Parts: sequence; C-alpha cells; structure tokens
Amino acid sequence: MDRPSLDDLQAATDEMKRLVDTLMDGLDQQAADIPGVCERLATSRSTVRSSDRLVEVTVDAYGAVLEVRLADNAFTNGQPKRLAVSITEAAKEAARVAELRRTEILAPLTEIGGGLPDLPDLFPGMPSLREIRQTVGQATRTRAFAPAETNVRPTDDDEETED
Repeated sequence: MDRPSLDDLQAATDEMKRLVDTLMDGLDQQAADIPGVCERLATSRSTVRSSDRLVEVTVDAYGAVLEVRLADNAFTNGQPKRLAVSITEAAKEAARVAELRRTEILAPLTEIGGGLPDLPDLFPGMPSLREIRQTVGQATRTRAFAPAETNVRPTDDDEETED
C-alpha cells in the first residue's frame, strides 16, 4: 500500500483548512444576516383581492390570515357560497404570494448555504446536509397552493341555484 507523500498530506491539510475557513466565513455572514431577515419576516404582509373584487385578504410571511375585508356590495352580489369562494380564492392567493416573498426574504441565508462545504466535503462518508434539507423541504411543502376546487359547500340557508 502506498503511503501519501508529505506534499500530499500538506495539500490535503491546506484544502481542509480552506474548506473550514469557507464554512466559518459563511456561518459568520449568515449570523450577521439573521436579525434583518427576522425583522423582515415579522413585518412582511401580503394583500390580495379576489378576482371578483369582493374580498381582500392580508396574510403574514407564513400565510396566516391577519385581516379579511369585504367590499361594500359583498352581500348584495349573490349567495353566501359565492362569497365563500371569493374568500377562499383570495386567501389561497395571498398565502402563495407570502410564500414567494418569504423565499425572497430568506435568500440571504439560503444562498450562502448553497456555496458552503457540505459534511461529506469535510468528512468523507458523512451524510449530506444539503440532501437531507432538500428531502425534508420536499416532504413538508404544502399542497395548499396547487390549483384545486374549493371545499365550499352550501349550507341549509343557501339556495341550490347557480350564481
């Protein structure tokens, strides 16, 4: 079995130092960015109107509904089921917009992470944190933004006629 030369060991040591320095610099940058990112997430709001302009929904950075506003003529333009569809439409779209905005806000943290060394770069044979994060991200992605029919059903008070 061939033993590595002193030059090979020195080159490997230098590369390991470079990777660790890159990792530490990236982590320092992320730590510096965290307060600003947290502030932007805390204050981010997305407001969307339904296509029929009867409903306006405001959500936070995570898509949680903060406010629902109804047009003055919301109750005169049809059945309650129509208004429910408008509310659902606006809320889903506001949540979708919030997700896009949240991704933009988090970019300073996620973009740096992509350029940092991964565990297998530092310790061969270790699992990849990038792959784990990607797998978890895909598994937890919400289906709320996929186009689908609304789950609004008429109540006993609604008439069964079309709008």
